[in-house]
Amino acid sequence: MVDFLVELSDTLVADLEVDGLLQGVAERCVQLLDAQAAGILVADGRGELRLLAAAPEFTAGVRLFEAVSAPGSWCFATGQTMADPDLGAPDPRWQVFAEDAREAGFRSVSAVPMRVRGEVVGVLSVLRHRPGTFTDEQLRLTRAVANVATAGLLVQRDAGYRTVLAVHAQQVLTGRVAVERARGVLAELLAVDVDVALTELRRHAARTGRSLQAAAAEVVDSLPAAGRSSGSGTVLLAHRVTMDSLPALRAQVRQRLATAGLSGSAVDSFLLAVHEAAANAEEHAGGGRVWLWIHAGGVWCEISDDGPGLPDGFTIRIEPPGPGDVEHAGLWLIRRICPDLLIDSGPGGTRVLLRQQLPAHATGSTSDSTAAVEG
Repeated sequence: MVDFLVELSDTLVADLEVDGLLQGVAERCVQLLDAQAAGILVADGRGELRLLAAAPEFTAGVRLFEAVSAPGSWCFATGQTMADPDLGAPDPRWQVFAEDAREAGFRSVSAVPMRVRGEVVGVLSVLRHRPGTFTDEQLRLTRAVANVATAGLLVQRDAGYRTVLAVHAQQVLTGRVAVERARGVLAELLAVDVDVALTELRRHAARTGRSLQAAAAEVVDSLPAAGRSSGSGTVLLAHRVTMDSLPALRAQVRQRLATAGLSGSAVDSFLLAVHEAAANAEEHAGGGRVWLWIHAGGVWCEISDDGPGLPDGFTIRIEPPGPGDVEHAGLWLIRRICPDLLIDSGPGGTRVLLRQQLPAHATGSTSDSTAAVEG
């Protein structure tokens, strides 16, 4: 609880990113209450509840929070805390909701109102897999978390709270749509399921220092859907690595590097490093994924796979390989081309991050930040 309060206080005095704050509140609520799902709903300009954050995020279960017959709807309408300790014998008011919740594995629910100056503006709802009464302490804690979420929405000077809530609600909902579109695009281009696509999107957001919604918008604006020739923007490429796709991948990377402003030997060298890393992913992990993007005055490429990872204690060789000595020679070559190479490897896979500085005449229009990028 102390860690939670420290995180929130840091967020509230910094530049407020509402979607991140609300998502953090929902995730912490799940931890603090030993629950399996939490949702924050706020009334829009028409007085209709809209789900602004849920934990876990982007799962089928989040639709339960928005159900018309959900306890959260009754909580919003009455301004009273609603709790049902056993959805196997539910309150008649939310019989339909209880059936859907049981199918999703939930057996108890609580919902507390979010208030501003005595007026109910939203609801924090919590679902658990096990039946059982919510204690007074748990309900008080839920109300405290709801109050913090409300405060986060209202940290803006010189604006009426209704306007603030309406604007933030629209921003978060727009962001959710962008994330859903982006994960669909990535799932298609990378040949992965939507959950893996969401993980890829989160990693891209982290490595470029953007919010998930901003990264999603960038992906949608930059990457072409299948059947279209090309996109435009700072994300240059997202591509699946297979033996059959390597020749086409090489051609696409060359074209994207030229578009970014690289030419001559810089293109040839960086392309060779990317190809070696992609070939390693195919050889040792049966395939992988390639991201190519522009950031902080350079072109970055991440090649990732889901293989067994590098051996324990592995280090990239210093001396050049001799004739016929090909063991990990590709990484030696990649390091020679990209001295600031970063490798993150473990039992769940390997990620190789490469960078090529853009020429001065190209960075004026393509660099967007000097924030650090971590692999």
